[in-house]
Amino acid sequence: MIKVSAKKILTLALGLSFLIMGVSCAKPGARTIKVIGNGEVTYVPDTVSFTVTIREIEPVLKNALAITKKKTQSLLELCKKYSIADEDVKTSYSETGREYEWEGNNRVFKGFRSEQSTKINLKDISKLEQFTGEIFELQVYSIGSFRYSHSKQNEFDAQANLLALDDAKVSAEKMADRMGVKICEVLYISDIDTSYSYSDYLSADYGAISQNKSLNSTSGFVVAPGILSSNREVVVTYRIK
Repeated sequence: MIKVSAKKILTLALGLSFLIMGVSCAKPGARTIKVIGNGEVTYVPDTVSFTVTIREIEPVLKNALAITKKKTQSLLELCKKYSIADEDVKTSYSETGREYEWEGNNRVFKGFRSEQSTKINLKDISKLEQFTGEIFELQVYSIGSFRYSHSKQNEFDAQANLLALDDAKVSAEKMADRMGVKICEVLYISDIDTSYSYSDYLSADYGAISQNKSLNSTSGFVVAPGILSSNREVVVTYRIK
């Protein structure tokens, strides 16, 4: 796995600042060449975030609220069991309303709905199956919105930027050589995040899976997150002579 030191990242950031400032110093009518460079760093994720939704329908609203509150509290206690920090657990306010279903041509009142969602960031992905298995035992409504990442994401992004700069320079040198000119100083740099989001690739309806799963099961999700990538694109303008 590629690693980048904090000192190197800082040096790159300062260098980019001075180069961008140099745009205003470029002489009007200067001969330039603009190139695009691409950099990619792949890695296996080590963290995952997902959302747990608790939804209850009861004839009496206060009963629905009470059950939702009790299950949410049990979920928060489960998070503490897995040593998940408070800042990695975000619980929404409870939402309520009337629940109806169509029976033939009639819209029938089924009860009062109470719904509450909790977003959890699990920093040890190896515990995902066991953790979600215990969440299912709480008889939650759904588990979904899985998003995978890495605790050293910033380092991968910085390394991808460096690779994109190298790629841009090589492209500029090849083009300049073919045209019989030489590249000089950099006049402008701009970077673009083109990283692919693995969560967009997941097509399974995890909410539906959680609802159809046996509520007595102790097995949670077995999800293979695959390989993620940090992709960066830079646009660089060189002066040529």
